[in-house]
Order: sequence, then C-alpha cells, then structure tokens
Amino acid sequence: MPERAFRIRKVTLEDIKNVYKLLVANRPYVGLNSRYTYFLLARDFSDTCVVALDGDDIIGFSSGYIPPNRQDTFFSWEIVVHKDYRGNGLQKKLLLHQINRAGVKYFEGTINPSNEVSKRNFCEIAQTLNAPCKTRVLFSEQDFENDGHEAEILYRIGPIKRSC
Repeated sequence: MPERAFRIRKVTLEDIKNVYKLLVANRPYVGLNSRYTYFLLARDFSDTCVVALDGDDIIGFSSGYIPPNRQDTFFSWEIVVHKDYRGNGLQKKLLLHQINRAGVKYFEGTINPSNEVSKRNFCEIAQTLNAPCKTRVLFSEQDFENDGHEAEILYRIGPIKRSC
C-alpha cells in the first residue's frame, strides 16, 4: 500500500462526536471511555491530543498529556486509527507529532502484552528518536481484579536528544 499523506491537528470539542464514533467502530481494538472523558480531553488537553484527517474525515485520534509531576514526559493515553487506514504508519506519525509538539525528554505509554503492532511501533519510535526504551509492568492483571483486562506494560523512551 503506498504511503498516504494525512493532516494532523489539535482535537477540538466539535471533533468529539466523530472521535467517539471512530472509537466505537474500532472496538475491541481500542478501549472506550465515556463521551464526557473525550470532551474533557478536547477542552483541557487540546495541546496534547490530536486527530488525523483524510480530507474532512477523522481517521485517527491520539490522546495524551504531560503528567504534572513529570513535566519532561509526554504520556500517550489512547490511540486509534480507523481500520481502513491501518498499515500507513499513521499511529507512529501521530505519536511522533505529539512528542515533537510537546518538546519533552521522555515518552511513555502502556501496551497490553497481546498488542504486537503497538509494541513494534513503540520500538520503532525509540529507534527513530535514537533513544533507549525500557519496559516494566505498570498495572498487572491482579490490579484489574482479574476481570479479563490484560496487564499494562509501561514503555519509557528517552532521554530524547533534540538536535539544534
């Protein structure tokens, strides 16, 4: 499949209706929080949350934030790419856009052990940034009271070296 160019921009409150539809349409590939959560992300974290567009259609969404106690770190919370647009490197492009925009020294995100695509993408991001990647269990299955939720493995990439 040839590489396609997509536009990436900050999420807006007006985007949430279509972001939510995208999330619902791509379950169980992605978790789903309440609409209220996504409205808050668009309102309070629009500097660190983005959408990808093909024309006027939202085909990707990536949320994240800079933790108050780790101002040098961007934490990726959730990312979804529409099933028809996977295989174009869009997940990596969204994350690299967010990392570069945040200007941080470290990138963090969690991945379930069964999510091979995201594991590969995070490792490729570390290579692209020429930064080490360390992993550890952040939340175990037991933390989720064995309700079927997989462990959340923390990937920490950095320090990211910025070129002048």
